[in-house]
Amino acid sequence: MDEITRILRDLKNSDWDVRQNAVQHIGEIRDPELLRKLIIRLRIEKWHIREAVAAGIRSYSDLALAEPLMDALSSDDDIIRDACARALGNMRCKKAEKLLETAASDPDCRVRKTARIALEQIQERY
Repeated sequence: MDEITRILRDLKNSDWDVRQNAVQHIGEIRDPELLRKLIIRLRIEKWHIREAVAAGIRSYSDLALAEPLMDALSSDDDIIRDACARALGNMRCKKAEKLLETAASDPDCRVRKTARIALEQIQERY
């Protein structure tokens, strides 16, 4: 069983500790390609699984993960767009500034607010 399948399986477990460990594991991902694959797999998952993955994504601060997060800002899923905007702000990712400016006009109010906060975080750094 590959790592993404294991994470998604654990997020569906009835044991809260198993689900929480899966979210923590997501927050510890350092491989951009693994993150990209996880985000792609989320397209077929229920909203509560996407929310759990988003909780892990929101904790990222490693700029090495910026590329898949920037790509996911154009996702059809507002949960993922919001989490990616938060993480890019945490990273103070200057490269994501234009994408976040676009996200500041997102149809979803949470994404708009998170994108504006992320832009403020980036501008504080520079």
